[in-house]
Amino acid sequence: MIIVNIMGGLGNQMFQYATAKRLSVAHNTPLKIDASNFDKCTPNKEHTLQLSSFKVTAPQASRSEVADYRRTGLKHKLGIAPLLKTLGLSNESGEAPRVYSEPAGSAFKPEVLALGSKTYLIGYFNSYKYFDAVKQLLIEEFSPREGISDAARGLLASIADSNSVSVHVRRGDYVADPNIRKDLEGVITERYYQNAVNCIAERVSQPHFFMFSDDIAWVKENLRPPHKVTYVDFNSSQRGFEDLWLMSRCKHNITAGGSTFSWWAAYLNPNREKVVVRTGKTSSNSAYNHPEDYFPPEWVTAKS
Repeated sequence: MIIVNIMGGLGNQMFQYATAKRLSVAHNTPLKIDASNFDKCTPNKEHTLQLSSFKVTAPQASRSEVADYRRTGLKHKLGIAPLLKTLGLSNESGEAPRVYSEPAGSAFKPEVLALGSKTYLIGYFNSYKYFDAVKQLLIEEFSPREGISDAARGLLASIADSNSVSVHVRRGDYVADPNIRKDLEGVITERYYQNAVNCIAERVSQPHFFMFSDDIAWVKENLRPPHKVTYVDFNSSQRGFEDLWLMSRCKHNITAGGSTFSWWAAYLNPNREKVVVRTGKTSSNSAYNHPEDYFPPEWVTAKS
């Protein structure tokens, strides 16, 4: 069994689940979710557990399952388990559970794909390379579990009837948190969005831009592309999953740097001829700037 610790915003929750899903499929073993410490592990208290709003098939792990995996895994990590076995004080048999905590930095770690069938995962795993092999399964599971709202259905019709392009503009902690703002300096700029819109306009006939943001008032005031535009303003942060899914239904996408939210919208977009625009970097912090691991190679870069 694979158990994955869930934390962070919706996009990060999806990266964690997707990586664990790949391991469970590779080992033909059950996958379970541990959200028991979500509030403690998620620094941004505006984030809520929304993964269950999608058709994910993994159930919640029980407290006893989590405790057993973490306890046994810790003993092996500390080297205690072999000693206990030598002294005849262990009744473990077969493969022992392992706790894998992702090292700092967002670079792809190949060793993750070599983890065993009894693993407790902790980390963000922000690379498509962990789970691209099970992409079709993820497309099926990352769709709304329940019916979408009337407003969303109306928007979906407009998205389907046009050369729709989602544009994601993340403000929130990108603006308010000085540490995050510093790490994104020069990565996402108004010039990036202007270049991204031009990039789409050069490739797509009569584009219709659908603007999604956690600060739509700012977007209305500052981003006005010279094309048909719809500003999407009816979903609360608690229904972020619906915005993400609507963005994924657009024919093309403009993403917001290292935002995992808009990353997933573009990745799940099933249009085989889609144009996805992304920033050149994901962060000004070298430990978290690994665009070659984060962005699929076919996505188009616009200058910031």
